[in-house]
Amino acid sequence: MTALYIIGGILLFILLLCLIPVGIRIVYDKEFALSVTIGPVRKQIIPKKEKKIRISDYSYEKLERRKRREEKKAAAKAKKKKKNEKKGSAGKEEKKDSVLVSKLKNPDTAPEMIEQLYDMLSVIVEKFARRLHIKFFTLDATIGSDNAAKTAILYGGACSAAGMIASLLSQYTDAKNKKNGIRIAPDFLAEKTAVSADVSAKIYVGGVFTYLFEIRKIIKQLLNLLQEDTSNG
Repeated sequence: MTALYIIGGILLFILLLCLIPVGIRIVYDKEFALSVTIGPVRKQIIPKKEKKIRISDYSYEKLERRKRREEKKAAAKAKKKKKNEKKGSAGKEEKKDSVLVSKLKNPDTAPEMIEQLYDMLSVIVEKFARRLHIKFFTLDATIGSDNAAKTAILYGGACSAAGMIASLLSQYTDAKNKKNGIRIAPDFLAEKTAVSADVSAKIYVGGVFTYLFEIRKIIKQLLNLLQEDTSNG
């Protein structure tokens, strides 16, 4: 009976783990910002929060410990550098190209290799996109340049790109969210283009596991392509 409780507890833990959402938010408005959320915990990655300066960090004992750590790091770095120089002077064996690089260099196999890579990457992106949910996406761009005709051309290109992005994101975005929107506008008086964006997306841990399981064969193929090419050796 105890074994059943243990197994049940493990299965419940795995189930709860799979239901944990992992979120990411990217904001760009003159500066880039990136934050990651795992369950209820949020961590700002970029920009890093400024470390608070405390007087206690500058005590004699802590300064001495810091000095010793820095000396150890410098000694280890110097030792590694000396080892690499010795290895280089002894004669380094020329590294062979991977299977992927060899096939891309060969004009006969390059087209087939590019097509194969495209197919694999398409499957990877498509399967990931199915599990990714974009909570909201906003893009605001004011097109400007030093020439009115150039601004008009850039505006036309930006509108075309925005249309494709909107069509793609409509499949994975919550359409009811009022934050969603893409605004492209020309400014014939501005000398530069101004862009701001805000996107928030999430995926569940269980979705990541099933995703990796589904693309395991593709991962194996990619790893094989990255191995050294021994056919010419």
